Amino acid sequence: MAGDSEMLKGDGARPSRRDFLKLFGAAAGCYALTASPVPFLARLNRAEAAPGQFHFPQGLASGDPQPDAVLLWTRVARIAGNDDPVAQPLNGSIDLYVQVAKDEAFESLVLERTVRAPAEADHTVRLLVDGLQPDTIYYYRFYAGSDTSHLIGRTRTAPSPDADRPVRFAFVSCQNYEQGFYGAWRRLVNDDIAAPPERQLDFVLHLGDFIYEVAGDVPQDQTPARLVGHMPDGSDPWEPDGSHPWWQRGAQAAVTKDDYRYLYKVYLSDPDIQAARARFPIIATWDDHEFSNDAWQSAATYFDDATPAQSRKLAANAAWFEFVPAILTGASSLDDIASEAADFKIATVKDEPFGDPDDSFLLQDKSNIAALDSITIYRTLRWGSLLDLILTDLRSYRSPPVMTKEVKELTKGAPLPPVDIVTTLDAGRMANGGKPPATISYGDKEIVNPRAELPPGTMMGARQKRWFKAVLKASKARWRFWGSSVPALSMRLDLSSVPMADYRDGYVGTDGWQGYPGELRELMAYVRASGITNLVTLSGDYHAFAAGRLPVDPDAETLTFPAAEFMSGAISSGDLFSSVERAASGNDTFYRITVVKDADGNDLPNLNNTLVNGFRCGLVTSYAGKGWGDWFVNDRASPGLSYVDSRGHGFSLVTVTENAIVVEQMNVGDVSHDAGPTGPDIRHKARFVVKSWGPGEDAVIEGPLFTGKPPYPYSE
Repeated sequence: MAGDSEMLKGDGARPSRRDFLKLFGAAAGCYALTASPVPFLARLNRAEAAPGQFHFPQGLASGDPQPDAVLLWTRVARIAGNDDPVAQPLNGSIDLYVQVAKDEAFESLVLERTVRAPAEADHTVRLLVDGLQPDTIYYYRFYAGSDTSHLIGRTRTAPSPDADRPVRFAFVSCQNYEQGFYGAWRRLVNDDIAAPPERQLDFVLHLGDFIYEVAGDVPQDQTPARLVGHMPDGSDPWEPDGSHPWWQRGAQAAVTKDDYRYLYKVYLSDPDIQAARARFPIIATWDDHEFSNDAWQSAATYFDDATPAQSRKLAANAAWFEFVPAILTGASSLDDIASEAADFKIATVKDEPFGDPDDSFLLQDKSNIAALDSITIYRTLRWGSLLDLILTDLRSYRSPPVMTKEVKELTKGAPLPPVDIVTTLDAGRMANGGKPPATISYGDKEIVNPRAELPPGTMMGARQKRWFKAVLKASKARWRFWGSSVPALSMRLDLSSVPMADYRDGYVGTDGWQGYPGELRELMAYVRASGITNLVTLSGDYHAFAAGRLPVDPDAETLTFPAAEFMSGAISSGDLFSSVERAASGNDTFYRITVVKDADGNDLPNLNNTLVNGFRCGLVTSYAGKGWGDWFVNDRASPGLSYVDSRGHGFSLVTVTENAIVVEQMNVGDVSHDAGPTGPDIRHKARFVVKSWGPGEDAVIEGPLFTGKPPYPYSE
């Protein structure tokens, strides 16, 4: 990770199948199998042992479909006298066999093989099945002795690279087990089953926060939807003494691989997510909570600014690899770009002080490098000729955040991190044209500029960024979708518009791309200068639905927009409106720009209005009503942002055709109660259309068009 080795292969060749299978099969519980028709007489006989000795408590799954291959996954456990879905299995390997067929009755078998689930992989199995036909639905199941997986898996291979048929997929993120139920997953499954074949989904993109690394991560004024329970090891719980924010009081964080495994087993015990993983091939990246909240490199940040946690990072990576099916080695579908993804590599690390950063801000202690290098997940997948999907890892290589304890203390009087301070600090030694200020000030306070001699901030890291640019430029697909775990959409409050308050414009959060604005401008400038078109970013993390365009420079006098972005709301994690409402409750002015009352006294999310149209619009609307606030709209409040729906939960659907894409944001509302096997109703749907555009042209978003009652302040 620390070197500058090239990522473009000189001969343009992809890794050979022999090399690929050798690398893939090196990890425990990993197999590479080739499908072929199975004659009836050659089929295996199941063991004659009595049923009831084994079960598959986390279901089964498939991932990263290719035109000729897909990865299958399961975990098996001995029942051992009880059926606890998260019970630790007995020691020793468990022999399984897998069946893959073209029909749900398993009469047309294409694969039947014996595999082994080793104890050292927590009895998980990853099976790369190749030799499959493109654009084909397959069914699969597992047996252990006479016990079979309680679900039948269904998956679908990608079309051949030259196929130009429409593509339809969903994208999701953020599924805190304790903060809500997974009814959105059930709604997605049920709707897909009911849809005609041509409207059914090809795959689901998961943008991270698959698990949350803590137990007890629930606001103090809310009752947990359900409990994770005590981890095998875990940190000492933080006591609710009032000295820590609500999300830390009483929380216990994962610290070992057994802890992270435990969390995956609890989360995957849910029947709704099991149904979804059985129904759809999943393509996944991670965000922070698969390791540590607001994480960067191998720094744990849940309780402190940055604690060296190389062993935790390694443990988190290993558990993700065991429970989330992803084809990593050889995963690039672009012929002239070598894949950077790599399957998990065993390493030895220790929690040692961080080394000095190199010129790309990568910390150079051996344990940090080894932990990060244990697995590389940024990769590309192609779906026919219409779609290249580019997945990035925006946690493992990012530089430390600029909003440290020291800077937060400096800006203590600011309602939000000031845009100008974040921008200056992020630019490092390149600020002010290479002449960074010696000090940073806010109000009557001043500190020495802590980043004056450091390189500019980075979200991707130098190596991944070079790869990302090369992939974008080499892509020949009609549309390029960037799976970004965190939003690049602008979300600001134009606080400088408040008369006599002496506020500065502030970022609504700096853990996403807003905390690394220099690199985002660099990437958008590259996209525009390179003539790259039809780039759409899909994001999550903020627990809200949103839509907008990404400017080259959000502060330029004339804005240009080389990309569009859509953000999906959380599956179950607490929504953005609720968290901002809670934070603003002690200040009447900020509460008013967040909440407005309807005629019956119910709270409405004025936050949607304020983020898109500006602080004064939100404030006047709160006092005088929606029509009056329209006189004070600031269309540069959050440059490029055109829509926010901050209350509710759900998922988003994307339909890709030659000349346009359609994005439908499906809000299922409250998920604090289990909606049962039917799933929750769709509270409202917002539909957007983006037509293809040429070099030098701007992305344009049409919509939203609503089905159901629109969220405040929008109209039908």
